[in-house]
Amino acid sequence: MNSPQRAHGSARVPARAAQLCVAFDGRAGNHAAFGIMDSVSPETSTAPALPAAGQPAAFPDRVGRFARAFGWAAFWQVLGKLIGVIGLSYAYRCLGSENVGVSGTVLATVMLAQVVLDFGLEIVAVRHVAAGTVRLEELTPALFTLRGLLAGGALLVGAVVVPWLPLPAPVRWVWWWGVVHLAFLTANFSWYFQATDRMPRFSLLQNVTAIATSLVFLLAFRPGQRLGSDLVVTLTLNALLTAGVWLWIQRRVGRGLFRPAALPLALRLFREARPTWVFNLLYTALVNLNLPLCALLLGDRAAGHFRSAAMLVAAVQTFLSYFALMLNPRIVRWRAAGPGVLQRRLWALTGAFGVAAGLCLGGLWLVRVPLVRLLWGEDFLPAATVLPQLMAAKFLAVASGLLVWGLFAHYREWRAVACVAPCVAVALVFNLWLIPRHGITAAAWLYFGAEGLLLALTFLNLNRVERAPARTA
Repeated sequence: MNSPQRAHGSARVPARAAQLCVAFDGRAGNHAAFGIMDSVSPETSTAPALPAAGQPAAFPDRVGRFARAFGWAAFWQVLGKLIGVIGLSYAYRCLGSENVGVSGTVLATVMLAQVVLDFGLEIVAVRHVAAGTVRLEELTPALFTLRGLLAGGALLVGAVVVPWLPLPAPVRWVWWWGVVHLAFLTANFSWYFQATDRMPRFSLLQNVTAIATSLVFLLAFRPGQRLGSDLVVTLTLNALLTAGVWLWIQRRVGRGLFRPAALPLALRLFREARPTWVFNLLYTALVNLNLPLCALLLGDRAAGHFRSAAMLVAAVQTFLSYFALMLNPRIVRWRAAGPGVLQRRLWALTGAFGVAAGLCLGGLWLVRVPLVRLLWGEDFLPAATVLPQLMAAKFLAVASGLLVWGLFAHYREWRAVACVAPCVAVALVFNLWLIPRHGITAAAWLYFGAEGLLLALTFLNLNRVERAPARTA
């Protein structure tokens, strides 16, 4: 049994961090620019600025700090995503729905593969830095070395597998570029910004990539653009920026990051991260299975329609995810604040996001057709049938994500796995059954329903965990 007092590693850790922001458009969290970094002193054991034990900050101060941090993150996200939507919309017009469907399927597959290779290490890395149980300069080379080896392994496997894929040569090249993209995504460094309390800055840096990508689309793309061009642009910019950020991190650490001697630490973190890794795998499958199934069962053109709507959803999703990520440390403190505090606040947030999901579904339903026509043109008009459901589902996703972090705060990781596993199974069965009969509309409603089911299961499980001490007392 997992006890609330269970120790992880060498000491009980008071925080959980999670990365549940899986974007439909395949943009992982390690898109960051390296030219705009802060100049604080090198970290030796840095953690988010929290009040000392026994000296809680005044409630208005805590709310003010959170509001300011979220405000900056939201500002850069809104700015970057607005520009990103413009650039991607133009790129989709130039590529056409069929080409968009091909590259979208590749990106969805790459995202799932990235989570497989993540091993859940980022979550425990942030937690240990916040708890002060492992120093940052020890964690950084351990994760960099492991991920460097995994990236090289992904390239080798791709070099063997891709040539044997029964696909036309142009499509096979798109899959090869997807493998290269996976290698750079595997070198993810977003955990470093979480662990050093730089999420607003990371939000700014992340959007430099989105703006640069959009500018390339707007300046270089033309109607009839070649298949896979969008993926090549994304890959190239991500590769340059990933290399640049890791060089910056290496300068801060003060020595080389590739150290095979640090691998035992990475292995120890992996043992600790297994339940959250399994959860992330299942949740990523839940989020991303619709697009490949649409491509498989309906063809690339229908997948392109689904992806175009999902791209717009991803812009809003990133904004919501930052709100959830910044609440995560507070969820841990709410649990420690006293009986019922965590439950009351999470219930209130769940209700608010549920209402927001309903309003979003109704509001977008009224404007879906003119909005899609404005963004992508007549060729993408079928995307209007799925946009409201996909967008509203993201509000349910944030609500269930907060409840999952509540389970994590109670050290009930396997309960979270037990919540998401049946959602994936049910969604897969119904997608295989209904997509051939009702098209992408079925895929969208089924995703909305799957997020709703996950929300209900996490709500029931967290309620049970919260009441457990009272029953055993």
